[in-house]
Amino acid sequence: MRTQDAELIKTFKVMLCEKHFRNQGEMVEALKAHGFGDVSQSKISRILNNIGAVRTRNAKKETVYCVPGEINVPAIDAPLASLVTDIDHNDHLVVIKTTPGAAQIVARLMDSLGKADGILGCVGGDDTIFVTPTRNTAIGKLYLTIMAVLGR
Repeated sequence: MRTQDAELIKTFKVMLCEKHFRNQGEMVEALKAHGFGDVSQSKISRILNNIGAVRTRNAKKETVYCVPGEINVPAIDAPLASLVTDIDHNDHLVVIKTTPGAAQIVARLMDSLGKADGILGCVGGDDTIFVTPTRNTAIGKLYLTIMAVLGR
């Protein structure tokens, strides 16, 4: 494999994890913006096939492309939302309180939103989740995003 192709695939995988692409045309444009001028839709299609990427629904029920480790995300519905008892934040983190034993499934839901929605990562214990924003995301904005996803 050529060095340029390896760099393209590496950049592409990072972009799939960080952004929500609804179609291959968006992927072509994003890669061209990163300096990969010779990218076409057919090349994107081959790369998606080679890395095993699939289209799935995220926590917002949007159909997006993702890498295999990101599939099987739980969908938010009334029973899952009812597991959340409180959502609050300080200057650095959003804290979600759940019923006992529910934090990890809700944390997985939050992680599925990812960097495109301002989530760097989550830590879920038994009944508490710490959600860390990305570097350029205001905590208030992240709090409102989480509130919306959880139907509050």
